[in-house]
Amino acid sequence: MRYTRHSLLRALAYVGMGVAVLTGLDLGLRIAADVAGVWGIVAASVLFPATVAAAPLLALVWGQWVPAVVVYGGGFAAGAVMARSGGEGSPPPPPATS
Repeated sequence: MRYTRHSLLRALAYVGMGVAVLTGLDLGLRIAADVAGVWGIVAASVLFPATVAAAPLLALVWGQWVPAVVVYGGGFAAGAVMARSGGEGSPPPPPATS
């Protein structure tokens, strides 16, 4: 039972992190296309970790706070769920019986 709960929490954390990263990448590619055209898309694709991290900040500067909440909030929430599930890759040992 415990193993199933930890596996489900870990899977939920991975899904949440994937949604946050893909949302940030989509936002970054759209901003790069608007600012620099095709070469901006190429640069944003090559430097995608920086794109995911910086694009919500740029949107926040432009007055759009929803992308920052989705990307950063999703990342923090997924990290919290991963920490709650144990995160080390294996379920906790069963309690000792005497």
